[in-house]
Amino acid sequence: MRKVKHKKPRMFLKIALSCLFLVVVAIGLYAYALYKQTNIAIEKIGTDEPVTEVEAAAVKTKPLTVLLLGIDHREDTGSLNSDVIMVVTVNPTTQSATVVSLPRDMQLAPKGLPSRKANYYYPYFYNTDRDHAYEDTKKVFSDYLDVPIDYVVTVDFDGFRQTVDILGGLTVNVDMDMRYVDDEDGTNINLKKGVATLNGKQVLDFVRYRKSNRGTEESSDLERNQRQQQVLNELLNTLKSTGGITKLTQIIQAVGDHMRTDVPSSQIRELIGTYFMMKPSNVEYIHLNGDWVSPYIIVKDEDVDKARDALKLQRGESADEFVSSYEEDEDEDKAESGETATSSRQVYSNSSSSSSGSKSSNSSNNSSNKSGTNSVKTKEPDTKPKGSDTSTKTVTQTTYSSPDKTVEQRSSTPGKTLTP
Repeated sequence: MRKVKHKKPRMFLKIALSCLFLVVVAIGLYAYALYKQTNIAIEKIGTDEPVTEVEAAAVKTKPLTVLLLGIDHREDTGSLNSDVIMVVTVNPTTQSATVVSLPRDMQLAPKGLPSRKANYYYPYFYNTDRDHAYEDTKKVFSDYLDVPIDYVVTVDFDGFRQTVDILGGLTVNVDMDMRYVDDEDGTNINLKKGVATLNGKQVLDFVRYRKSNRGTEESSDLERNQRQQQVLNELLNTLKSTGGITKLTQIIQAVGDHMRTDVPSSQIRELIGTYFMMKPSNVEYIHLNGDWVSPYIIVKDEDVDKARDALKLQRGESADEFVSSYEEDEDEDKAESGETATSSRQVYSNSSSSSSGSKSSNSSNNSSNKSGTNSVKTKEPDTKPKGSDTSTKTVTQTTYSSPDKTVEQRSSTPGKTLTP
């Protein structure tokens, strides 16, 4: 009599393998869905501009500079206030970055535009001609810092809030009691001094707090800049943690409707891969602080020079490289149109500071006649166009006065001045 073979173990193995296969397929489909959703979000964030292989490869070898704008966009009012303004240079070789924070109330007077606070220009360009808003905004800040800006990134505050919430909040050191209420726009800031883990809304309140109408101390731009640095550091550390990495896809999807940039979408993927593991300790922060002379913050020339030199050092360029090439191109354009060549660099001061005009002029002469070092050990800029003679050039200065401000225009040759 033949014995019947026992088939249960083999049947169990088949069932187990089938279940494992289904799990793998499900995970694969889920991963594909996440990948597809992430790609959709990235396509929303960036542009569809085609990128050559050379350009794609340059992301991993060439430093670039980005203008980062934190936008307070409110649907009910249509506001586009750029409350956070940073110029960031990243270097893929050194895996380091330099971040320059600009006060939103800093006075600017770009050539051909009205003199206003720094946060005025992006909304102005956007509402005037949104197709060229990024390009025009880049030019304003690039001219001011004498540094080429490659891209602009705008993030509205709701996208930032969602990012913090997805990460489970951020632990920060609240430097003072903060209390402010505005029933009209729904603002309600209520934070206590000390170390605390804050949710997205609270972190946003923490970095934005300025005024108080409930008995707490008010905050300066310097303190706001320091808070921005603290939050950015904590955000980078949290993103690099195991929990942060697993939530990266979710974050990209969440900010898809809240972030825009002129970076091509294909380059965004390369940038994430290139810089995601950068150590927060490799990020240098520079705050452009100044004196409050209502209604502006006036930043000293030497502080702007230090910030510019630090950005250029991060780019691997000499301090005078961009200034010279920019002025050379500008002078060529003016020569073609029959105009007298002038320096594009403008210096801003307030009429209440009687000595600021001569100080600015002396600072210019000193910069063009000596090679020195500052805190970032960078050569002082030579603002003479390439190919010019080495003699000291005459600096003429024309002052435009108004009830609350004075705008000084430096000219490399006499006879041509610019009206702000």
